Amino acid sequence: MKNFFKKSYLLLGPLIFIWIIKDIDFIKLKDIISTIHPVSYALAAFLWLPATALKAYRWKKIMDIQKIYYSMKDAFLIYGSSSLLGLITPGKIGDFSKIAHLKKDNHSLGRAFLGSFLERIFDLSFAIVFVFAALFFLPATLHFPLNSYALAKLAGLVIFFLFGFLTLFYFLKKQIVLSLIREILEDLQKFKIKNISFIFILSALVWFFYFLLIYLIAVSISLQQSVNFLYLSFAAAIALLSGFLPITVIGIGTRETVFIFLLAPLGVAKETVITFSLLILVNYMALFALNFYCWIKKPLT
Repeated sequence: MKNFFKKSYLLLGPLIFIWIIKDIDFIKLKDIISTIHPVSYALAAFLWLPATALKAYRWKKIMDIQKIYYSMKDAFLIYGSSSLLGLITPGKIGDFSKIAHLKKDNHSLGRAFLGSFLERIFDLSFAIVFVFAALFFLPATLHFPLNSYALAKLAGLVIFFLFGFLTLFYFLKKQIVLSLIREILEDLQKFKIKNISFIFILSALVWFFYFLLIYLIAVSISLQQSVNFLYLSFAAAIALLSGFLPITVIGIGTRETVFIFLLAPLGVAKETVITFSLLILVNYMALFALNFYCWIKKPLT
């Protein structure tokens, strides 16, 4: 019972999802699903391969700067294997299991941690820059009042949860955190402006593949007729960021909340939003299969 209460926060995402779908029209949901265009949906699933390869290459380039060398094949297999755990752990914390692979090859915890940490930082940095840039351009392209105040409250809630989680982790693991910081600062001195710029460009390409993937899923149910590519990418970025909260697995609950909040003002029916979100969830099966192959080739043992 004690362990159950310790992990009870993991139920928040599924509970949010259940609360959202409790009053939807399931007949209408079934009708929308029956109209799915399989070609665009299958193409979206295929894009997980180049997106994952590009992420693995970015991670490899970060490690190259640290003078930790892996072949592209090994980097891809390690990255995919670790991403499998990321798919099934709250807040994608399993992505950091790449550290275990590096430690097995006799690299220190701090140096092993830095690559995964910087990768997450670059993803967050690009997402934040993109969201603010989109907020600047969207009012000129959309004919509805964007509720900036409510959006700011949502962003504040996400930041509050992340800050609280990081603060709690610091006080529980203070000595480990301080040791990590010392090693990280030493390796960070190896990163020059040109390195940072190149990795940021790679991050932009990673996000573009993700936005294109999400757009193709939208095309599969003709959602693009109501939502343009820029706004859909804007919503997808916020939804993915919300998935980093340690209350959800694969964004269940948080993704639906964000999409309803952002797509409903465009007149998109709740059933369409739920179908869209569920199609994203099902599409993750292609990524799961790819990552599972990497796990077989490069298990965490």
